Amino acid sequence: MAAAGVPLAQPATGFRRECEDAASSLGFAVPCPTKLPLVGGKPVDCSGTCVVTGGNDKIFFLNIEGYDAAPSSQAVRHMIVEAREVDRAPPSPCAGGTPTGRTTIAGREVALLDCPPRTAELERQIMHGEGAHTEHILGYWDEKGVREVVSVHGATEANTLLLRQVVASIEIVQP
Repeated sequence: MAAAGVPLAQPATGFRRECEDAASSLGFAVPCPTKLPLVGGKPVDCSGTCVVTGGNDKIFFLNIEGYDAAPSSQAVRHMIVEAREVDRAPPSPCAGGTPTGRTTIAGREVALLDCPPRTAELERQIMHGEGAHTEHILGYWDEKGVREVVSVHGATEANTLLLRQVVASIEIVQP
């Protein structure tokens, strides 16, 4: 399976268990994609743990850099899958994000944001790790008290398609 020239495959063996461990550790449900880009032709995982510190909170965070793509794809190939409790989430998942619409993906109402480049003004607003999504197209939804986020570097039609494919593959893993 491919989305916009990016091959998608099942994550590495054990990835589902990493999601389960993260949900148990965090005490809230986390998004566990069943399709993700390959990196160097190999399936990805959390490379240990998907639990990181974002601001003053522990969050679910999957960072995929340098994924495989068609030669004509943009040079920066970066994707993030993230989750945090809504009541501890920043007002916007990306600092200075511009709403670009809403869409339904696999039954989820997903808000789309175009996250701008970093500026000195935006740097002062970043308090909860939302700077990780700089220059990304970002989709997010709130589900049972948890904010679920998927973002891809570059607000292009191809990356929006990639984002949609990954969101559509997400299974919510309970603690």
